[in-house]
Amino acid sequence: MNYRNLTRAALFMAAAVLLAATSVCVPAAGADMQTGKTALKSAFAYQPPQRGAPQARVGGGTRGAGGDMPELQVLAPDHVGLTTQAQPTLYWYAHTPVAAHIEFALIDEAAIDPLLEFETGEVKVSGFQHLNLADHKITLEPGVPYQWSVALVMDADSRSTDVMASGVIELMEPDEAASSRIAGSRGTELVAAYANEGIWYDALDTISSMIEASPANQELVDIRAALLDQVGLQAVSGK
Repeated sequence: MNYRNLTRAALFMAAAVLLAATSVCVPAAGADMQTGKTALKSAFAYQPPQRGAPQARVGGGTRGAGGDMPELQVLAPDHVGLTTQAQPTLYWYAHTPVAAHIEFALIDEAAIDPLLEFETGEVKVSGFQHLNLADHKITLEPGVPYQWSVALVMDADSRSTDVMASGVIELMEPDEAASSRIAGSRGTELVAAYANEGIWYDALDTISSMIEASPANQELVDIRAALLDQVGLQAVSGK
């Protein structure tokens, strides 16, 4: 069951009237910076699922030694992140503009072959990047943890120089109370609902879609930064 009650097109429209429509308190421009960050983290508090799972995120470095290499981060928590979408969108961040082949993989560790694996030709990447599994006709099964990874292939003849990052995602169905709150939310209220229920990937995709529609809206950017900061991605959240 799909619990997203706004399509991307609807989210784009919602972004234009976002601040008037939402009842979530967003700190006003000119407020003390630290106070504003604290208020945002409170309003959009990400509550990790209580599963005692081991650390799941890897990223930021290279497989091998050497050189001044670019940094790469998957925008995932350091534990198994949840989604209600069978075909979610996955995000990562390249800290420095770089021309490289991109290798993407989605793996069910119980299966022999990757669910999805491909490599692009050389492209220039920088900043926030994303991949929608629907574009590749990939559907997740509920309750299965999938590892997904992105690698910048700097030299095809020397794969030890790859810059790689990975995270873990799992499809879940919210309980009745969470489903009701999600269904009744709009705009940034929906972002807060997903975050408060521990549904990381949907919270991130919802706010990122709004930013895509309204990139000059600093308040939306600040909300995403507050989310990223809560999962240890401070280097990305400040961008």
